[in-house]
Formats: sequence, C-alpha cells, structure tokens
Amino acid sequence: MRVFVTGATGYIGNAVVKELLAGGHEVTGMTRSPEKAKALEALGARAVVGDIKDPSTYQEAAAGHDALVHTAVEYSSRGVEADRTAMETLLAVAREGDAERQMIFTSGIWVLGETGTEPAYEDTPTDHPPQLVAWRTAHERQVLDAATDGLATAVIRPGMVYGGTGGLTASYFKSAEEHGASQYLGDGRNRVPFVHVEDLARFYRAVIEHRGRGIYHGVDGASPTLQEVATAASRAVGKGGETRSVPLEDARQKMGPVADCLVLDQVILSRRNEELGWRPRHASFPEEMANAYKEWKDSHSSRT
Repeated sequence: MRVFVTGATGYIGNAVVKELLAGGHEVTGMTRSPEKAKALEALGARAVVGDIKDPSTYQEAAAGHDALVHTAVEYSSRGVEADRTAMETLLAVAREGDAERQMIFTSGIWVLGETGTEPAYEDTPTDHPPQLVAWRTAHERQVLDAATDGLATAVIRPGMVYGGTGGLTASYFKSAEEHGASQYLGDGRNRVPFVHVEDLARFYRAVIEHRGRGIYHGVDGASPTLQEVATAASRAVGKGGETRSVPLEDARQKMGPVADCLVLDQVILSRRNEELGWRPRHASFPEEMANAYKEWKDSHSSRT
C-alpha cells in the first residue's frame, strides 16, 4: 500500500513510518525540517517538507495514496486550528477519485476523562474530557462521520507512549537521575494506561492493513498507578525506589493544563484488538522499566 504520514519525524509518526517500511509498504512522510527529510529518505521513505497549517505544502503530495495517517501535533497557540486544517485537508484528498482509501486520525485516551470504577472501551462516551483536549472529540466525530463505502475512517487513541526517546515518560528517568528520586504528580494513586511506541506502531500498521473503521484504543491492557511507575523508574535508574510527589498546584503553575491530564485516573481497555490480530509484545511499563530506561539512555546518548 502507499501510505502518507504527517508528523513522520515525530515520536509516534517516525515509529509508524519504520514499521510500515518494514512491512513492505511505500511511505511518504511529511516533516517541517529539510534536515529531517533527509533522515526519512535514509530510511527508505519519500519525504515531503510541509506545514500542516498550510495545505498547499502537502495536499498535492498526499494525493494518490491508499491510506492517509495524521500523527502530527502543532504545539503553538494555533494547535487546534492546525489540527483541523490537516484533518480536513486529508479528508478532502481521501475523497478524490473513485479509489478506495483510508484516513486515520490520531487522538488520545485523555478525551475519555476520568473513567471511574469501570474500564473505558471504544464505545464509552466522551462527555467529560479535560479542557485541554475537549476539542478533539469534535475532530474525532468529523473523521468518523466522513466514512463512506469507499472511504474507511478510523480514530486511534494511544495510551501514554513509552520507549525509545521516552515521550512524556522520560521525566521519570530524568528526575531520578538529577534529583535522586523519581518525581510524580499529585498523590500518585491515579491509574495510567501505557503502550510501547513499537507496539503502537504495529497497531497503526494493523489498522491500515485491515482497513479498520471506527475507534481503536492503542493500549497494552495494564493501568499501573503513577506511584508504581515512579517507583519502578527509580529502581531502574539505581535510586532504590526513591520517589517524590510534586504538588498538583505546583505542577499546574509550571505545566499548565497538561498537569491535570497527567493525573487523570483511567483504566482503558480495547474490545477490538483481536479483530486486528494485535497483541503487545512488550510487558506493561513497570515490568518493562529496565529496558525502557536503557532505550532512553541509548537514544539520549545518540543525540549528544
């Protein structure tokens, strides 16, 4: 298949590109950096330098692909508008001609808010998302509503992604190294679903190859508490399980509304993994902590 990927040099997008190439697919990856475009080409992908806020930089390049995968994230004040522009541009491209196509939109588990005593599945309502990601529910719905017989649309909600450079989880290792204790937010009792970045990339590939439709939860099925994660990270770094709680109010002042998302209590599962033939190959984050720490150290060393 020919697959177009936005955010192709990002944390998730780059893993997806590598997995698709390994599976024999032709990949066109979009990035904002000419230097990173060279890295994509070195992997065997075709590279396009573009900006999701400006459709003229990638709309023509995206045409003619069998699947369009949106993983790019814009961190500026125009992030929501940029995401909408990219989503609507890719949907317009997917509707062109008579060929069967697929559009995959990357959302996230935070749209589900606090899950309460029962786990949240793909059909759980998103009626109480935190303010930071409330806009995503409308984008999810627009993508899903665009589906036709010839256009398969899907929404992937990854859990907290770890592995490699570490994503948001890198803070557990960094704080343990720098302060002698792994830091976590709040009381640490909230539960957090995770997924290894390589398993998530395999998940995207499975959705593409099965021409999946609807909502999918990309999670490994475990939801350890934040304190359990921090303790395991501290041990992996060699700090004996030492941890330190950062008051939520202090975190809000430094991180803004992201802090409230990081302390969401969530147990999130999937009823759809079996239909994709997908299972995680990596253990849950606390069990995988030593390997995750090594991956983080190795990736950090390669960048310095």
